[in-house]
Amino acid sequence: MSGSGGPDLLTVADFTPTYVPFETLHAVPIDPIAEAASYALARKFSSQTIFFHVIAFDQLSLRLYHTTLLHDSDLGWSNGTEILNHPAHAMTFELHGAFIAFEHLQTASPNLDAVQLADIVQGITFHTSQWPSGSSSANQMLMFLSALFDVGVYNGTGLVGVDTTKLWHPKTVAEIEKAYPRGDFAEAGIAAIDRDLDEKPNCLVSHYPGGERALEKDFHVGPIVGPENQQRRSNVGGRYPPVRN
Repeated sequence: MSGSGGPDLLTVADFTPTYVPFETLHAVPIDPIAEAASYALARKFSSQTIFFHVIAFDQLSLRLYHTTLLHDSDLGWSNGTEILNHPAHAMTFELHGAFIAFEHLQTASPNLDAVQLADIVQGITFHTSQWPSGSSSANQMLMFLSALFDVGVYNGTGLVGVDTTKLWHPKTVAEIEKAYPRGDFAEAGIAAIDRDLDEKPNCLVSHYPGGERALEKDFHVGPIVGPENQQRRSNVGGRYPPVRN
């Protein structure tokens, strides 16, 4: 378990990012049946939208795979009919997506036990939340840190007090981006958050530090690594005038 705030984690641990080739990350083994099922669900809807308990690497990678993939499928952001008709569609998108992921994993990955399932679903539920106290699992903390890095990249405003250059090696990030380009992630993300705030004004992202303006300013446009990232943060498609830094 770890403290639930990113800055808390880094006050008790001195990280140094190590270059890990993309091929090494891509070769991490996951249960093939469960992997295929979660990947299929993610693909179905994606186009429509500090202390740790010891945990074995294979166990952590299994949980993190499902958490990141099913979170990244934007189950709560999709405009698909099946998603919009789901009984949880009026909930904040994190809970909406978590319920769908829970139902999916119960059917598609019956070998997951209750503890594994809880860690995955809670990681999705709380991936946008920061807490001043309490504990998070290793999986939940990694999901939280990587989600905010995905939005604000290196030293985005959502991670005040966290030096994210200690967490991700730029060469590894560059290789991941080459395999999986960000595309219009910023534009699509801002539009989805605007919609969530309009339809669900008490949603979890309404509690983002600094409010909606700070969140939209934090979205990084374009590649994370490379000369383009000198003009990287903007409110493209958002409510506020574009901001470049």
